[in-house]
Parts: sequence; C-alpha cells; structure tokens
Amino acid sequence: MKLKKEFAHFYKEIRIDREQDSLIEKREILVNDIKEKLPNIMKEHNIKINKSDIRAIDQGSYKYNTTIRADVVDRDVAIMIPLSITNNPDPRRIKGYLRDSINSPSRVVDIKEPCVRATYFEHEKEWLHIDLPMYAIDGDSIYLARGKAESNNYSWESADPDGLNEDLCKKINGHDQLRRIICFIKKWKSVSYEGVSNDHKIPPSIGLTYLACDCFSQQTCKDGDDDLLALQRTMQAILNRFSVTRDKEGNVVSANITRYLQVKPRTDIFEKMRNSSMDYMIIFYKKLSKAVDNLTNAVNVESDHDAGEYVRKVLGIDFEVPEKQAVASTIQSKREHNFG
Repeated sequence: MKLKKEFAHFYKEIRIDREQDSLIEKREILVNDIKEKLPNIMKEHNIKINKSDIRAIDQGSYKYNTTIRADVVDRDVAIMIPLSITNNPDPRRIKGYLRDSINSPSRVVDIKEPCVRATYFEHEKEWLHIDLPMYAIDGDSIYLARGKAESNNYSWESADPDGLNEDLCKKINGHDQLRRIICFIKKWKSVSYEGVSNDHKIPPSIGLTYLACDCFSQQTCKDGDDDLLALQRTMQAILNRFSVTRDKEGNVVSANITRYLQVKPRTDIFEKMRNSSMDYMIIFYKKLSKAVDNLTNAVNVESDHDAGEYVRKVLGIDFEVPEKQAVASTIQSKREHNFG
C-alpha cells in the first residue's frame, strides 16, 4: 500500500474538524441579529412573525463534516420562517428584509440568486462569507427564495433542507474513508479551479459530494485503508458516468454528467453549470480525466517518491512527497561484493 502516512498527514492538514471560536461567534451574532431585527422589519410591511418562529439550521460541508481549509471560509446557514407565498409572491422582497436585518458596518451584505450573503473582511481582505438561503414554511411545504435583488427571474422553489441534510449525513456518517475521499476531491477542485471566480464554471461541491457517495470504492487491506487506491477508483468511476462525444480526431466535443437531488426540488445539481455553457462541462471532464490519469500512474509506479509526485499534481503542492530511495548505491554495493 503506497503513501499511507502521506495521505494521513495530508488529511490532517487540509481538514477542519472543529469550527473556530471566531467563526462560531460570527455565526451566532449574525443569527441573533436576524432573530432580534427581522420580526420588526417584517411587521413594518404587515407581515407578522415572532422571534421564536425563526429557525436557523446548518447546511453544507460543516453539517456533513467535510470542510477543508481555504483562504476564504464559506459557511451556509439556512433561515426558515413561516410565510404564505400566496400572500408574498415576490421572494426578492423577503430577501431584502433579511438583508436589512443584518446590514452592519462589520459586514458587507449582498443578495445573491439563492441566498443573502454576509461577507467579512480583515485588513481589506475577505476571510469569511456566510450564505443565508431563506426558506418560507407554508403549511406542510417549504420553499426556497430564489432571485437576485434586481433580477426579473425569481421564484419560490419547492425545497426540503432538512431532508437534504438527513440524506447526506446518512450516506457519510460512520464512513471515515468516504469522508476523507470527499475532502480529497474537494481539494482537487480547489487546486484545479484556482483563480476561477465564476461559480457556474466550477462543479458545485454538493454535486461532487453526491458523486463521491455514489461512486465510492472502499479499499482496505491488512495494513488498513488504502486511500490512494480508493481515491483513484472513486474518481475513475465518476469519470465513467460522463457521456462523451468525440470528433474523428478523438477530441472531446461534448461532455455531460447529471445527478438529481433525492429530495425536493429533485433538480439536476449540474443544470446551472451546463446551461451556462457546455464548454464548462467539457473542461470539467478534461480536468477530471487528467486527475484520474495521474492517480492511475501513482497506483502503478513502484516508487513511493514517483507516486507522491503524481498525487501532488492532483492534490497540490501541500501533499508530502517521500524521499527518493538510494536504490542505485545498493545495487552497486552488491556488485562490488559479488565474487561469483
């Protein structure tokens, strides 16, 4: 089994296994501002909600315990309120009230298409943003407020945030190697798409998480888990799920992959990426294919050093590469003492 120590060290270095106190404080202050101020703002617009009606739940990687270190911390906290969408058909207005409740000199607040985002800066550099998707609880149904502040494209989208959390936690919790593989794939994404700012160009983390769960190939032996082989086989299986068309010269002219949510709204996670440009899907396929090639080489080479160099091409320069073994000098020594 190759690189067992190196993968264990790398996982320890990239994973955030506990939320920092500063981040907990920011989240708690933000949620407290919402609970204290939002009811009064809504009351000014003839909408009655009580402080106790407002529910905040964790979403995303912090909920599934698959968060990796990044220059900018990305946090998701869903805000849920009782609200009739018949009486309040414009979700942009409701998101505007949420924005107003957290406007503060300590943070920059924007209305994004799926959420309200609170961004924090230190020495004029962004270090944290907390995304606040807003949900209306209307009878037995839940709806996500979609739409940018000034966009004519907006809607209340049927949703099930608790069901989504339950589904992914059920898949991941208790499966330590799967959790590590998800973190490695997310690290590959951050390395492979470094410097890309357009969200639609980048495969969404929840999509990669679901694909990793679907395609996970557990690899263990008498010496423990083989994370290199598990990562290679899992990413190969994800690659195999693409439908690909090539021209006569073998060039990829189209590539596509789908993964539908198992809870409401049951949409394809990669739809926005595909609709933005099919070229983004081709780039996704090619980047993944390159990673699989390097991991396959890492599995097949004899030298741990060479294997580490191939893995570094996938996971970045922070992956530790073992020293080269002095094979040549050992062979020479044997020849010098061979009198036969």
